[in-house]
Amino acid sequence: MKCKACGKNANSEYCFKCKPRKPLSSGKGLTSRMSVISSKKSNFDYNDGHNQQPSEMKQFFMRYWKENKQHTCEVCRVWLGSDPLTYMFDHILEKSKYPHLAFEKENIMYLCLLCHDKKTRGHHDDITKERIAYLKTKFNLL
Repeated sequence: MKCKACGKNANSEYCFKCKPRKPLSSGKGLTSRMSVISSKKSNFDYNDGHNQQPSEMKQFFMRYWKENKQHTCEVCRVWLGSDPLTYMFDHILEKSKYPHLAFEKENIMYLCLLCHDKKTRGHHDDITKERIAYLKTKFNLL
């Protein structure tokens, strides 16, 4: 399958880079570098898709965003902008494998789109490897 936006190989209608992103904030503003990618309207809701009440995960991410004022990628240090987007929050230990750590603040790191894509594809940098090892030791997951 080919990406609708760039024509590169993809697993769905968009590749990871061109996939429309879901804004976390209630405002309409998006970071400038994501405005093209996020041109389609999308709902950010982990619950039922109706977006009536913010989901527990969205609330968790919003609290994390407000408490941690340094909104830069923890790997390459690029500024993430003033509006949070879903891809910026990465579970260091995957929530599918470690659901009991899904709401653990130490298990979240800010990533830019490129670094998030690399981590998702299994290319872990030294910072991520150190955080994974630390969390596995802290939570006795070795």
